[in-house]
Amino acid sequence: MTKSICSHEFDDVCKILDEISHETEQMTAKAFDGLLRHNRESLSEAEKVGARIEQAAKKLNQAVIAAREESKVLPSTTIIEVNSELKKIKYSLDKTVEQIRIKADDGLLFSDKALSELKDFFTAALEGLQNVHDLILTKNPVIISHIIERSDKYEAIGRKYAEEHQERLIRGICLPKSSLVYLVILDSLKDILRYLKAIALAFKEE
Repeated sequence: MTKSICSHEFDDVCKILDEISHETEQMTAKAFDGLLRHNRESLSEAEKVGARIEQAAKKLNQAVIAAREESKVLPSTTIIEVNSELKKIKYSLDKTVEQIRIKADDGLLFSDKALSELKDFFTAALEGLQNVHDLILTKNPVIISHIIERSDKYEAIGRKYAEEHQERLIRGICLPKSSLVYLVILDSLKDILRYLKAIALAFKEE
């Protein structure tokens, strides 16, 4: 078993950061379930997790400011930067949850292709957040490279999906209102992958 770098006594701060990464992963999973099953309860749970993330993020910043000494495992600048990127992910998830709720409330339908594309991005986001959890605990350079490579890969995939969606819209396979909801969700998930890359780079530049 890999020894956690959060085992040092400082590392109440490190542990809060890890807690935020775990909660962000949970919020993503709840949003994904809400999409797959039109599950409003999962969407409400995602919002509750989001509120916990906000509180933990404030607690983390206060803990860094109050610390009497620099972390022996993570520089305060890295902690603040990673916390900031995780909050950005939370805000992207807020937008995602809002759009999934609109989809459920208005009975909007996605094509099988559109749903498959969003599943692909959700899965990539969840895997990336799991990697961030491991990265916070280990600072493993292999994980850093993996997160960056996945983000770059999905940047290209996202452009491809958006172009293919535009073709479906022109051909009348997708309705305009459904199209708008799909694109907002896709863009939010693309943003999440970019923020995950920024987290990896924060560790790389440490």
